[in-house]
Amino acid sequence: MTSLRPLAAIVAGLLIMLTYLLVQGAAPDTQRHERTLDALRTVILYNAALQRDVLRARAGLLRSYDPLVRAIARLDEATASLAAASEVASGEARVEIDQRVAEVAGAVRDEETLVESFKSSNALLQNSLNYFNYTSGRLAAEGDGLRAVEIGALTIAMSRFINDPQPEAARAVAASLNTLARPSLDIASASEVGSLVSHGRLIVTTLPAVDGFVARLQASPTSERARALQDVYLEAHGQAAARAAMFQALLYVAALVLVGYIAYLFVRLRHNAQTLKERLDFERLIASISTEFINLPRDRIRADISKGLQRLVEHAGPDGAQIAVSHTCDGNGGYAYRRPGVNTPPCPPEDILELASTWTLKDYERQGAIYVPRVSELPEGPEKTRLQAYQLRAWLGIPMSHAGERLGFLALDSVTDEKHWADDDIALLRTAAEIFANAIARERIEHEREALQARLNQSQRLEAIGTLAGGIAHEFNNILGAILGYGEMALAVLLKESRARSYVQQIMKAGARAQNVTEQILAFGRRRERHYQPLRVEPVVVETVGLLRASFPATLLVETRLAAAAASMMGDPTELQQVVMNLGTNAAQAMNNRGVLEIDLGTLESEVPLTLSHGNMPPGDYIRLTVRDTGIGMDRATMERIFEPFFTTKPAGQGTGLGLSTVHGIIAALGGAVDVKSQIGEGTTFEIYFPRIEGAAPEEDEAETVETSVHHGNGETILVVDDDTPLVRLAEEMLAALGYEPVGFDRPPAALSAFRTDPARFDLVLTDEIMPEMTGIEFSGQLHKIRQDLPIVLMTGYGRPLSSRQLKAAGISEVIRKPLLSAAIAHCLAHHLH
Repeated sequence: MTSLRPLAAIVAGLLIMLTYLLVQGAAPDTQRHERTLDALRTVILYNAALQRDVLRARAGLLRSYDPLVRAIARLDEATASLAAASEVASGEARVEIDQRVAEVAGAVRDEETLVESFKSSNALLQNSLNYFNYTSGRLAAEGDGLRAVEIGALTIAMSRFINDPQPEAARAVAASLNTLARPSLDIASASEVGSLVSHGRLIVTTLPAVDGFVARLQASPTSERARALQDVYLEAHGQAAARAAMFQALLYVAALVLVGYIAYLFVRLRHNAQTLKERLDFERLIASISTEFINLPRDRIRADISKGLQRLVEHAGPDGAQIAVSHTCDGNGGYAYRRPGVNTPPCPPEDILELASTWTLKDYERQGAIYVPRVSELPEGPEKTRLQAYQLRAWLGIPMSHAGERLGFLALDSVTDEKHWADDDIALLRTAAEIFANAIARERIEHEREALQARLNQSQRLEAIGTLAGGIAHEFNNILGAILGYGEMALAVLLKESRARSYVQQIMKAGARAQNVTEQILAFGRRRERHYQPLRVEPVVVETVGLLRASFPATLLVETRLAAAAASMMGDPTELQQVVMNLGTNAAQAMNNRGVLEIDLGTLESEVPLTLSHGNMPPGDYIRLTVRDTGIGMDRATMERIFEPFFTTKPAGQGTGLGLSTVHGIIAALGGAVDVKSQIGEGTTFEIYFPRIEGAAPEEDEAETVETSVHHGNGETILVVDDDTPLVRLAEEMLAALGYEPVGFDRPPAALSAFRTDPARFDLVLTDEIMPEMTGIEFSGQLHKIRQDLPIVLMTGYGRPLSSRQLKAAGISEVIRKPLLSAAIAHCLAHHLH
C-alpha cells in the first residue's frame, strides 16, 4: 500500500491537471475543423475512386469517363477547401501544413494531367480493342483454313499481350500482324484485314502507354500526402484533445492497475463532477445575468444590477457584494447587497475606490483582481487596517472597465468565514464585472443622450422664440417710434410748469421702459449687432456688486470671493453688468430679500469637455462666475424653462419673464454656457463659463459726457421711406422742426420713381430696413446705382446684424436704430450734410 501512494499522487495530479485544461481550453472552430476533415476524407476517398475507375476504364467496364471527371472535380473542390487548414496552427506547424497542402494540390494536379492523357489514349485503345475483337472473330469464322489459322494465332498472341504486355508478347503480336498483312487473293476481305492489322498495331503501340498511365495513377502519392497532411493537421489542431486522450488512457490504465483505488477514484470523480456542475451552474448564472441586460430599459438597469449582485452572493457564497462606481451621472456612488443576517455595514464606495486604487501588495493580485483569502494574513499596513475596520475576513476586488475607461470595482467580502476563490471563479466573476460595467455605461450613455436631446429641444425652442421675438421687436419699435417721437415734439411746445408736460414726461418714461424691454428681446434673440473688445472681468463685477448692495435692503447680505484680477474675455461691459444684475436681482427675489447672496469669480483650466445643464464647453481656459442664493429653489420642470422668454414664476404684474432669457442670449453670444443647480428649499446656483483670453489693458476712466446742442438744417431735402405711414408723418414733422424739407413715401417703388424723376433734388435718404415690397438694402442699392455720392442712412428696429460688405455695396453711409429721437436724427444728418 505504501508503494502505491506515489502512483496515487501522480494519478490525482494528472486528474487535476486534466480538469484544469478541459475548463481553461478553448475549443477551435468545430465547423471549420469538420470541413477540413471532410475535405481530407474526400481527397482520400475520391482518389481511391479515381484509381478504381481508371482500372475499370482500362478494362473497358466504363461506358463513359464521367466518373473520372466527377472524381477530379471533387478532388479540386476538396483541395481548395484545404487552403484554410493552416489557420488552426502557427509558426513552424503552419508552414508545414501549408507545405503539405501544396503537396496534395500538386499531386491532384498531376493526377488530373495523367487522367486527361489516359482518357485520350484509353479511348483509342478501347476503340481498337473492340474493333479488333469483333473483326478478328468474324474473319476467323468466315475465312478459309489458312487465313482462319493466322487470325486465330493473332488473336491468341493479342490476348497474351493484353494480359501481359511484355516485349516478347508484343513481338509475337507484331509477327502475327506481319504474317496477316501479306497480300491475299481474297480481295473482298483484304480491306478488313488491313484495318484489323492497323488496329492491332495501334493496340501494340497504345497499350503500354495506357498501362503506364494506369500504373502512374495507381502509384499517385495523393492519398499518402493527404494522410500525411491529415496527421500534421490533427496534431496541430488536436493538441489539447490529444493530451486529454492521453490522460484518459492513463486514467484507464491506472484504473486497471490500481484496482484497490477504485473507490477512491470514484469519489474523486464524483467530486470533480460536482465541481464541474457547480461551475456550469455559475456559468449559466453569468449568462442569465448577461441576457437580462439585453434591451433592458434604462429605468430598470439599477434594479437589475442589485438583483444580479444578490444572485452572485447566493451562488458564490460571500456575505456581501457591492459595486463602487466613480463619476456616476446621478450622484449615486454604487450598489450593494448583504446576505440576510449579516449585520456589519458594507465598506463605503469611496473607501473601496481608494483601497483598490492605492493597493500595493503584488502578492495578493490574481487574474487581474485583488485576491485576499485571509485578511488576517495580510502584512501590517493601511490595507489590512481598512479591511479589518469593517470586520472582513476575506475580500475580492475586481476592476470594472468599459471602452478602456475605469468605471469602478466589484467587491465581494466575507465576514463570517474566510473565502477561497478558484481562478476559474475569478474569471467568471470578471465576466460578471464586465456585464455590470457595460450596463452602468449604457445607463450613463442613455442618461447623457436624454440630457443632450433635452438641451437640443430647449435650444430649438429658444431659437424659434428668438426669431419670433426679433419680429415682435421690429413692430414694437415702430409703435415706440411714434410714441417717443410725438412725445418729444409735445415736450418741445408745452410749458415747463404745465400739467400736460408732466403727463407727457410720464409717457416718455414709460416709452423708455418699453424701449428697454425691446432691447432685452433683441438681446435674447441675438439680433443686435455687437462689437466686442478685450474686457477685464473683475472691475465690471466689482462695480455691479456695488450697485446691487446699494439697491438691496440691510436684511440681504452680499458676499463676494473674487480671484480673477487679471482674467480677461471678449465682451461688452454693459452686457456683462446686465448678466450680474439680472442674476443678482433674481436671487434676491428668490430669498425674499433675506439671507446671503454669494457671488464668486475665478478661473478654470479644464483638460476635458465640460457637460453643463445648458450647454457644453470644449477643453480650455475659462472664467467662472458663480451666483449662489439660499432661496426657495426650483424643481426640474421649472429649471427646464427658466431661459424661455416671458416665462416667469412671479405673480402677474411683477415680472416680464425676460431677465433670464436676456442673460441666456448674452452668454450665448459671448460663446459661454450656463450650469444651473437647484433643489426645492435649498437654493439655486448659477455657474457662468466665459472663454478666457490673454489679459486686456486696464480700462481708463470714461470722460465726462458733454451736452451738445442740437444741429439744425438749412432747408436740405430729405427723402424719407418707411412702410409705416404714421412713422413717415412723424419723421416729416421732426425733420421739418429741425429745419429740413422732408419728402415722405410709405412705398419704396413710389419713392424710387420720384428719385429717378429728379435725382439731384434730394440731399440725403432716410430709409427703413424691413419693408414688404423692397428691403432697405435693396432700395438703397437701386439709389446708389443712380447716384453714388448720395448719403443714405438706414433705419432698423429689427437688430439683424448687417455685414459691412452689404452696407458698402448698397451705398449706405450709416445705420441708426429705432425708435428715433430728434437729437439722434439731428446729429446723424448734421454729420453727413454739414
